Order: sequence, then structure tokens, then C-alpha cells
Amino acid sequence: MKKFLFLLVLLMAGLAINTKAQKVYVSSKGEKYHTADCKLSGDANSLTLAAAKKAGKTACAMCKPDEHLKDKMVQCSGKTADGTQCKRMTGSKEGKCFQHKSK
Repeated sequence: MKKFLFLLVLLMAGLAINTKAQKVYVSSKGEKYHTADCKLSGDANSLTLAAAKKAGKTACAMCKPDEHLKDKMVQCSGKTADGTQCKRMTGSKEGKCFQHKSK
């Protein structure tokens, strides 16, 4: 029983650490990682910053994710075409990613 509880605590700690990990966006063929609101991120998939660096990816020179990730990031408050909330994270004061910022 003690081993089970110990494993359960380890599993929960691992999940807590994983959810707080900084997310960056990487395309399957790209060599760079981006912030969620970078115009060059395109249809990239989210990945932890540590995993992106481990895969040999480097920071985008335009969005500078290493500097930008120090900002407070929030989920975009914009709505997608199907009416759901946008999944991108942004550090913009408007609270919206580049796709949903007012032009």
C-alpha cells in the first residue's frame, strides 16, 4: 500500500510539473520554435521548451520565445470559426493572439 501511495504521489507531481512547463510551437519540418502568437508558427504543434531544445530546435529570431516566455502568458480570448475558444497562448495586453487582434 505504501508503494502504491508513493507511486501515486510521484505521478501527480510529474503531471503538475508537465502542466506548468513552458510551451512553444514547432512545425514538423521547421528548425525553429515559436511563441503561440508568432506569425511564423503556422500550423505548428505545441511542445515543451525543454523538448524543443532537446530536439535541436533553436529560437525564432522574430518572436524571440526565450525572452517572450518570461512574460505572463494567457490563453487567447478570441473565438475560432466553430465558436470555441482559441487554444493559443499570448502575452499581448489585449489578451488575443495575432490571429484575433483587432486590426
